[in-house]
Amino acid sequence: MKHRAFGLGIVLLLVGVLTTSFTIPAPLAAESPNTDMAVIMAPMAQDGAALLEDRCTKCHDLQRVKAAQKTADQWKTTVERMVSKGAKLSAEEQKVLIEYLAATYKPAGAPEMEKPSVYKIGFISHLTGDAAVYGQSLKMGTELAVDVINAAGGINGVPVEVIYEDDRLSAADAQTAFLKLVETDKVPVILGSASSTISLSLCPKAQEKKVVQVSQVSTAPALRECGPYFFSVMASDAAQGLEWVKVAEHLGVKEVAVMYINNDYGIGVKDAFVPAFEAAGGKLLIVQPFELGSKDFRTEILKVKGVNPTVTFIVGHLAEASIIFKQAAELGLKTQWVTDVALVSPEVPQLAGKEAVEGIMGLRAQSGQTPEYQAFREAFLKKFGKEPTIWADFAYDAMMLVAKAIEKGGYTADGIQRALFEVAETYVGPSGAKKFDEYGISQGSYEWVIVKDGEWVLYEKAPTTATPEATETAQ
Repeated sequence: MKHRAFGLGIVLLLVGVLTTSFTIPAPLAAESPNTDMAVIMAPMAQDGAALLEDRCTKCHDLQRVKAAQKTADQWKTTVERMVSKGAKLSAEEQKVLIEYLAATYKPAGAPEMEKPSVYKIGFISHLTGDAAVYGQSLKMGTELAVDVINAAGGINGVPVEVIYEDDRLSAADAQTAFLKLVETDKVPVILGSASSTISLSLCPKAQEKKVVQVSQVSTAPALRECGPYFFSVMASDAAQGLEWVKVAEHLGVKEVAVMYINNDYGIGVKDAFVPAFEAAGGKLLIVQPFELGSKDFRTEILKVKGVNPTVTFIVGHLAEASIIFKQAAELGLKTQWVTDVALVSPEVPQLAGKEAVEGIMGLRAQSGQTPEYQAFREAFLKKFGKEPTIWADFAYDAMMLVAKAIEKGGYTADGIQRALFEVAETYVGPSGAKKFDEYGISQGSYEWVIVKDGEWVLYEKAPTTATPEATETAQ
């Protein structure tokens, strides 16, 4: 409210100046403003931008406009308000004034920021517990990116340090980690979490504190409503649900079952797939939820077995889904499983057993065939001595995008937030192109994969029809 009141006072003061003693010279160019005009405009620019920035963050349809466009639009609003209060400005003078303010605004008297000895970046994800496979994988991808950045001299000569915090797949622990990173470590940007539920729980606080939140793989459609400081480098679940429809069409099935983990991620994928599949003429035999952290899914499996589905789509986490595949084999469920992106990981055949998952199909959220991925794979093998783990490439790209944003926009949350849109426009990494939509969500594509001899391999999309005999879960 202080900004709003003071800003209005400055506007009214400037109206008086413009209506009594000042006329904008016609040849004024935004690139070389008149000195007297700069003196008059500086205080208004300082407070007016703060006022209008505050207005914009509460205006949903302006949240995702690029920085340069947003600045010009904001000053246009201010100038229009001045005219409505009596400022005698012609249309041409208004245009020149808007261009001037958009091109020259800097907070008056703002001190030069001293270059830090290190750029600290926050990281929150599940490093322990049942979902640690995801967090540890993201940590490795981030570490590899930091190695590459620092080996090249850091960002403008400043090295990068990532401070890793464990959320244990708990919203409460994530909040504690967030406050520690922001209030103690003073980071302007945080990477994570892998969980859509955890990322959603952090959104309000990140928006309140104006801290940039870049999730590597959170994909729930509800994340689009987080606000201007949220970004995700993986495509939304809405896209994944539509890809499942394509799989069903390819397999030639019109009746399917769905099993989904009962959290924001699972619900998001389910809610994207079910209406799209029905709109395409499909029928859902059963839509069966299962709970995070459970160890026994026999009741749910028997319900699915009771409808005898040729194809069953499943979205979940590694720990729970691996148990489901193993118990389904024991109970004799014969179905063609099709998984979401979270289950395309070597841990699935390792935990469930090769026989239980042979022939399972799934979606992988990037292509392993690109030159960028192959270069990443070689670097990952060299550093960690094993094949890239699930979503490590997305973590690598998230860290690289943040580094490029700091290089372009500076080491502030607002600078990073604005620059992320720009650097992502042309960025292509091991997990693909990363151009953000208006909500800060990257677009993406999918590969279809299948388990053969205990390993995920590229699925050949030859015309086929699913049959239980060809794809049954081994007993």
